[in-house]
Amino acid sequence: MNHTASRIGFHVSRSKNCVVLLAFLISTLVGCGSKTVKLSPADRELLNPILTRLQLNYDLTSTVRILQMVVTIEDKDNKEEVRESLWYKRSLKDGDFLHIQALGPLNEPRVIAIAGRDRLLLYFANEQEAIFEPLEDGVLREVFGMDLRISDVRSAIFANPFLDGRTNDLELASSGTKFVVKRPGAETGHLEEITVMVLDGEPFVSHWQIQDRNGSLIQSVEFSDYRDVGGVPRPHRVEIERPLEHTRVELKIIKPEINVEINDSKFDFKPFLTESTTIRTIAK
Repeated sequence: MNHTASRIGFHVSRSKNCVVLLAFLISTLVGCGSKTVKLSPADRELLNPILTRLQLNYDLTSTVRILQMVVTIEDKDNKEEVRESLWYKRSLKDGDFLHIQALGPLNEPRVIAIAGRDRLLLYFANEQEAIFEPLEDGVLREVFGMDLRISDVRSAIFANPFLDGRTNDLELASSGTKFVVKRPGAETGHLEEITVMVLDGEPFVSHWQIQDRNGSLIQSVEFSDYRDVGGVPRPHRVEIERPLEHTRVELKIIKPEINVEINDSKFDFKPFLTESTTIRTIAK
């Protein structure tokens, strides 16, 4: 594939092409002299209501629609602004569905990404070419050239790293309204720090940071500009940095909606897998 495609979310340059990443990919520091200790029963009692409330905000959200999102992508060589739209739907039967479009100057879709039913589709509209593969962590790594888990996508969309279920081996430091949680990363030797601010009883994840075994920063995600959306607080600005790849992404979300009706056809692969579509495979 020798074309240069419009991009969704992270921009990842590879030797012969540019590919898209699924929007919101995809978090800080212990302050005020607090000590970090293994989670005691008292700390667990302090943290459980926060985790429960964050989970409830997720449970209360069955769909997300963002018709306008401005994504600024920077690496060591380039800076680009891309406009995107996003649709998310959770199904008790079929799991999570995600549809993202990178838009052209006339709001025409240039690149479309659809994930669901354990499949991933990347469709390049101008070229009428597509990548259609099983939705697996290994496939995401091959496509985007970076370590990325499927659960990272959902956690970033909902500003809740704890949605991956890793809530047992935790450490907690707190000072006033600030709570910093440490836990082992998904990869051996990695460490995560998640900062949660609690205001008027409502928790807001403000930062999610991942370091490797040497203490080098792998990824930092900052969530800010929280506003009420259908009774659920949601960040309207997300900043993502991956220093080792010299990549920075800023997402400005405009008028998001939750729990609106989204037809299942929005996540149908068939319209993009016609006889005129050239299906490309991932070079391993």
